[in-house]
Amino acid sequence: MQHTLSRIHESLPLTARRAPPTLPFLLAYMSGLCGFFPATRYFIAPGLLPLVLFLFALFLTHDKTLSRKSIIVLCLAGFGYLAPALPDLTRSSNNIIYHIEEGKTSAVKGKIISPPRVLENRTYYMLELESFGTPPQRVNGIARVSVYKQHDIFKAGDRVGFDQVRLKIPRNFKNPGRFDYRLYLKSKGIDVTGTISKPETMKRSGRFDLPFWHAGLHQLRSRLVASLEKLFPGEEGTLLKAMVLGMKDSLPTEVRENYIATGLAHLMAVSGLHIGFVAAASYFLLWPIVFFILSRLKPDSARAGHTKKVTAVLCLIPVLFYMVVVGPKVSSLRAGIMVSALLIAVLVDRQSSLFNVFLSAGFIILLWKPASIMDAGFQLSFLAVGGILLVITLLSQINSDPVARMGEPTWSQKLMRTSTPDTQESMGQYLKSRFEKILIGGVLISVTVTAVTLPVLIYQFNRVSLVGVFLNILMVPLASLLIPTVLLMIMVGTFSTALAALPAWPIVEITRFFLWLPEGVANFSFASLYVPTPPSLWLVFYFSALFSGLLILQTKAFNKEVGGLLKKSFTVSVLVALVLFSWPRAFQFSGDTLTISMLDVGQGESLLIEFPTGETLVMDGGGFYKNRLDVGKRVVAPYLWHRGIRNIDYMVATHSDNDHIRGLHSLLDLFPVKHFLTLGEGFVGWRLQKLEKKSREKGAQFIPLKINKSIRIGDVRLTPLHPGPEPGRPSNQRVDNDLSLVLRLDYRDFSMLFTGDIGDKVEKKLVTIPHQLEADILKGPHHGSRFSNSQNFIDAVHPGTVIFSSGYLNRMRHPHPETLRRYSEAGVTIWRTDLNGAIKITTDGNNYEIQTHEIL
Repeated sequence: MQHTLSRIHESLPLTARRAPPTLPFLLAYMSGLCGFFPATRYFIAPGLLPLVLFLFALFLTHDKTLSRKSIIVLCLAGFGYLAPALPDLTRSSNNIIYHIEEGKTSAVKGKIISPPRVLENRTYYMLELESFGTPPQRVNGIARVSVYKQHDIFKAGDRVGFDQVRLKIPRNFKNPGRFDYRLYLKSKGIDVTGTISKPETMKRSGRFDLPFWHAGLHQLRSRLVASLEKLFPGEEGTLLKAMVLGMKDSLPTEVRENYIATGLAHLMAVSGLHIGFVAAASYFLLWPIVFFILSRLKPDSARAGHTKKVTAVLCLIPVLFYMVVVGPKVSSLRAGIMVSALLIAVLVDRQSSLFNVFLSAGFIILLWKPASIMDAGFQLSFLAVGGILLVITLLSQINSDPVARMGEPTWSQKLMRTSTPDTQESMGQYLKSRFEKILIGGVLISVTVTAVTLPVLIYQFNRVSLVGVFLNILMVPLASLLIPTVLLMIMVGTFSTALAALPAWPIVEITRFFLWLPEGVANFSFASLYVPTPPSLWLVFYFSALFSGLLILQTKAFNKEVGGLLKKSFTVSVLVALVLFSWPRAFQFSGDTLTISMLDVGQGESLLIEFPTGETLVMDGGGFYKNRLDVGKRVVAPYLWHRGIRNIDYMVATHSDNDHIRGLHSLLDLFPVKHFLTLGEGFVGWRLQKLEKKSREKGAQFIPLKINKSIRIGDVRLTPLHPGPEPGRPSNQRVDNDLSLVLRLDYRDFSMLFTGDIGDKVEKKLVTIPHQLEADILKGPHHGSRFSNSQNFIDAVHPGTVIFSSGYLNRMRHPHPETLRRYSEAGVTIWRTDLNGAIKITTDGNNYEIQTHEIL
């Protein structure tokens, strides 16, 4: 094998062998990280991605013998696998997670260590715990406590006691394709979360001294925010607080949605782009000053080119200051590390190694925060900066070739040439060339960033802006002027509001433009679209198309002939990537398979049925109390996209309880719905009326369900068994639990009964028709309530399996122990979403299999 690697390595072109020195070690460490996290460990095939990264790292460090570098690669891979687990392994025995009593209210005392986040319907406190329980016992750890009612807001530095707080360890919705909420909180240092429904049980017991740097930072931010609000009142100031300081809590939902739809959301997240703006503006302002001073005091140093180095050092000051201003956010710290590393590279004359410096910065970030590899912000920043540096490196190689520079200058030569005015060109010609350079650079950066970050946007957010690549060409240069200018103005405003307000008028007009343009463009339906998740194999072909396309452009730039193999590779990669993106279910050959999935939506219910014909039906959409989490958008939709579903063929609500119906409203906004199954005019309570009205506005066709009248979808029959018409029932009666839709599904010899939230009263009525009840699988009534699931009903259905949808440690104790006992004594196999996660049933009409998703 070593001989084969040597032959391959020596056969590569010299440029391909000159990999950045840091690359193999970074790849080795990443292979270990990818082996730890399930999402990357099972990419395409179990263990494939970690193995490929490790072998590539080994290949780049390969020598005739087993070298020291190869041993380091092996050690880094092992360390990468262990690194994410180290915080858990080294956690103190006094940590709250070892003492917590989940599902019960407890008394805690602690210190509020950061300013609270005050939102429209809740307030978040970050609490450093000191004691827990009654009598109190000393504990440590960080708790994020949510208060959902109005109260007197506590401040950072308050020592508080909460007498009735319900603490729990953060958990994910256990569905494939879900957002890793647990990892997100862990990255912020949060050990447990808690809720308080009675603010009167919260008491302030005193103050404690924050660290001097913490108090100073809080005071500085407060002064800057006050300065910004004085200079820019109203909606302009709200937007600028988000763009400049990363304070998005007060930003209206409509503005956020406009920025997401137009592909400009990155302008409101303080990241590498913002810190790059500050660094670039500082360099632009400081360079002539430094050059003037050096040319007067040390002319030799100025002629030796030290101006660039001195300016790079000075630029570190505003960069570090900006990082302090926006606070200790992981995203800003990551970006600050990258930008600072690039400035240091200029200082030590390593401009030619910028890509290696960039990789080193990424390596440092992953060593500091191993879970960043799964973070969308890190992925976007890393790919965007890496893509830009890669393109600039290729352009530098092209423009350094004497043959490629012959003839009229190309667009790349115009971009890469220095900006010093030529003595033979007029000022007009110079300004024209500068404008061309800015325009070409803006287009190149926008296209590059869009191309390399597209997979992250698809896999993490399932949303693509069709206008973002064009708007960014205009808005990013404007933002590069706006953000540093506003930062400078609010700094000056802390001393003199009058002086800071001198350039306020044009800044206000530019900010209004930042409000007006996204709003106007977002109103067009083509501004953005939601897309299902392509198969993992799509990533391989997509990046293969990008790299082979770059190689083709580079080859042509050197006036060389493009090889046939490279052309075929590019063509095949593009075609396969387009097919997999357009038809993500192309390789999901359903054949005669029926799939029924019960999702983990907490204390609620949502089911997806995928018919052998390829059509889909969504039954209920889950929902949380006061809609504190949009279950339809955040939980159900990601699962549908993960399954490659672009539209919903059939939708039905079993009844009008919020934990069943609320999520369907979001699904109507996110997916085209072809048909809506309705219970009929006699069952249209106001909640269902609202849902039906919205579905009609969205263009869904209504299909009325009639008792004992089956509808067919291919070979599958759906038969409504309840509710039927009853004399004297008000036509506008709320469709409550006992009016839930009971639906029987038959497919060849397989059958399943869906029961909504029916109670014992309806069960007694249904058992009079036992020949219609008997089924292989029962969807347990009312989440497993003891007031449903009667013994007579269980005997009548006689299921082999029962499945329950319920929230972990819910207050109703669903499924109730008494209910579980009844099914166990009847010999029925029990599955439940709170313990087993999403439950997927597949059947060919004869036999069925059940798979669960218990990965945390």
